[in-house]
Amino acid sequence: MNCEKITYYIEKGFLTDLKLSEKLQIKLHTMMCKCCKNYAPDSDAVNKMLTLIKEEDSTASLSETEKQSLKDALKKFSDS
Repeated sequence: MNCEKITYYIEKGFLTDLKLSEKLQIKLHTMMCKCCKNYAPDSDAVNKMLTLIKEEDSTASLSETEKQSLKDALKKFSDS
C-alpha cells in the first residue's frame, strides 16, 4: 500500500465511516511509515481549523497572496 492511498483513506475517514479493510490498511501502513503516522493528526488539526473558520464566517476566503503563502509554508514543512 502506498502513501498516497493511505492519505486518501485518512482524509476519507474525516468525511465518512471507513470500511474495516481501509482502517486496517491505515493501521498497518502507519506502523511502518513515520510520515503517514504524522500526517493523520496534522490533517485532523487542519480540518478542524477550516471547520471553525467556515462556521465563524461562511463568506471568509483567502486572497491569492494568502493562498500562495500557505502553499509555500506547507511545501517548506513537507520538505523538512
